Amino acid sequence: MTIADEITNAFKNFKTFTFNDVRILLSSKQKGISDKTIQVTLSRMVKNERVYKITKGVFSLERRDDIVGFAFAPFYYGGLAALMIRDLIDDQVKIEIMTTRRVKRSFVEVYGGSSVVVVHHIPKRYYFGFEDLKYGDMVVPVSNPEKTLIDLFYYKQRLSLQDYAEVLKSIK
Repeated sequence: MTIADEITNAFKNFKTFTFNDVRILLSSKQKGISDKTIQVTLSRMVKNERVYKITKGVFSLERRDDIVGFAFAPFYYGGLAALMIRDLIDDQVKIEIMTTRRVKRSFVEVYGGSSVVVVHHIPKRYYFGFEDLKYGDMVVPVSNPEKTLIDLFYYKQRLSLQDYAEVLKSIK
């Protein structure tokens, strides 16, 4: 079995995995494997589309925008993306990820620049108000409507009056 096959088989049940995860996997199976060998193998797998690079050092076996947040854990989907996931707005919007990790840019190119997601750093004291919801075929953390309104005001995002009315109706 090749190194690429070992990586694919080991991480087929994971949403994302990191370079360090691959290093730990391969060092336990093959003594003396170098980081350069792992880097070359992963870059060839990315080139052949056997794995997809989300951000630096984070990979996935599937190319889906809804799993990008797992590369920025701890996180939840918030802002307009939360309203879209909850079917409170009809618009198709960019994925917005709220994370306690420091991010250099708020617009992050993923999958080699073919997709863009919005990543917001949120202070740890504001990291609350989310729940796990089924989105597609997986369960993801999404902010509740009250927290979504707070995040929208915090990041100075605007909604139409109709959308505000929908959000306020969903709050019970």
